[in-house]
Amino acid sequence: MYSLFNHPNKVCMTYFEHMKLSLYFTKVLWIGSIKALIHAFLPDTYITSTSDLCRLLHNTLQSAGCHD
Repeated sequence: MYSLFNHPNKVCMTYFEHMKLSLYFTKVLWIGSIKALIHAFLPDTYITSTSDLCRLLHNTLQSAGCHD
């Protein structure tokens, strides 16, 4: 039977830990999107923000939960 709670369990997180992490990603991706938009029009601003964001996301994902 399908459950909305299978995925958090598979990555060794509780529902609320998973929700907190997902909401954190929502926040940093929103901010990253705004910086990328500004950078598109003003190239000398936020020069490394997208690369920095990718690194942050990668490191956060690697340290969260468990990995099979």
